[in-house]
Amino acid sequence: MNMNEERFSKISIETENKSENPLLKIDTSFRSYLLAYTRSFSNHVVDGVLDYAFDADFSLRQKITGLSGWAKLSKAINSQDVTEEAKLLFLKTNQAGSLKYPEVYEIAKKCAERLELNLPTVFVRDDINKKIIYSIASDIIEPCIVITKALIQMCTAEEIQVLIGSECGRIQNHHCTYNLAYKYFNADENGFMPVEQSYQQPVSNQLVYTLSQWVRLADITADRAGMICCDEPERYAEIIAGLYQKGYVDYYGRTMKDLDFEHIVNMAQVIHYTAARDIFVDKDVTDEEKRILAAVEFLNCDLLYNWRSELSSEGLNVINGQLCDVRCNIILGTSSAGV
Repeated sequence: MNMNEERFSKISIETENKSENPLLKIDTSFRSYLLAYTRSFSNHVVDGVLDYAFDADFSLRQKITGLSGWAKLSKAINSQDVTEEAKLLFLKTNQAGSLKYPEVYEIAKKCAERLELNLPTVFVRDDINKKIIYSIASDIIEPCIVITKALIQMCTAEEIQVLIGSECGRIQNHHCTYNLAYKYFNADENGFMPVEQSYQQPVSNQLVYTLSQWVRLADITADRAGMICCDEPERYAEIIAGLYQKGYVDYYGRTMKDLDFEHIVNMAQVIHYTAARDIFVDKDVTDEEKRILAAVEFLNCDLLYNWRSELSSEGLNVINGQLCDVRCNIILGTSSAGV
């Protein structure tokens, strides 16, 4: 073999080896990276809405966006208040990670994985004594969840998992702006306002009332997200009841210390075996109790088992998402439009 033949042979071998190198087949373009980063829960979106989201929640948010004054209010919240809140968080909080608050960080990772959501930043506040958790998200900052150290110290791991899972659901369903708007007009001594109100113009009574109605419906969506994230979804009602019995005050300032869990379980069992047209809820059942009864309905919904494929629905009377929403509306005493 002469020198030219030997050189050609080496080039051929190198070319052949390169073609067999699997690393060379990886697409490293920015477009592919962007698609991979944003590819999440897309298989669970139907007509632009997440499949597990309570239909009345979305319907009422659509109604809110058409009400007079909403456009200016939401713009002020997203451009000013969320920015101010972000500044406060960076100054007064610790970010949960593998070194600081690793247990909270691992729970957040699990919740994000189960909801197929990009992991939100989790901030821990120790500058206030309130036991509170809330989420912040907008077009100008990355989604984040804020939880106080006082709440972490009060809760078990499974309670934190439910709370963080619910906030992940609120982020996933774009609740943040509506939450802040509601807090503008419904803050009380038990509640918590993360930022000062920047919007000082008058707002119609209809908008205030509709936001108050929406909160009840948004809870159902968040509860379902928390259930998807829960290691044992069948214990969801028990976990929520335990939280409130400890004295937990939620973001909206609501308390349920006198919650009768056994009574709720008995009502849920009766409702479970009742056809939708025959469901009846006593007038003395509180809104908070109705909320838990509606949340429990999701245990029998096929969507829960689509999200959590490792769970078995054997032996359950599984229904589809549309029928689950109908039953929840009857329990809550609302229509599909949330009015």
